[in-house]
Amino acid sequence: MSFKTLRSIIADIRDKLLNGVLSVDTLDTESSVIDEIDTASATSPQTVLTPTSGYKIDTRSVYLSTDSTQGEVTAAFAGGSLLAKLYCAVHRAVTLREIRKTGTTNETIQISWSGLSNNAKIFYAIRYKETK
Repeated sequence: MSFKTLRSIIADIRDKLLNGVLSVDTLDTESSVIDEIDTASATSPQTVLTPTSGYKIDTRSVYLSTDSTQGEVTAAFAGGSLLAKLYCAVHRAVTLREIRKTGTTNETIQISWSGLSNNAKIFYAIRYKETK
């Protein structure tokens, strides 16, 4: 192996460390989707997050809340992998601060609901990172 090749390999490793693993500023490396669903006009399920083509969604936290006093609200990957579930008769909000679950390539996140009070609203916040 030549010195030039070795130097190139070391530079590549240095760049990966400085621009990837060592970047610990979560505001710089993670994204969020925050919105509200009005169940009076929306139908279940609703796709709330779609990754860039060829990427996976790697969740970091999930928050769900509703003004409904009955029914259930679920946040899950489209393939069915559960992220959060809210039982509205018991709790009106759920916060999973440090949940880390990765979907498959191009898999979306959906919020679904059933049995909610009439004209209920659902608020959600999902923190995530896109990965290859």
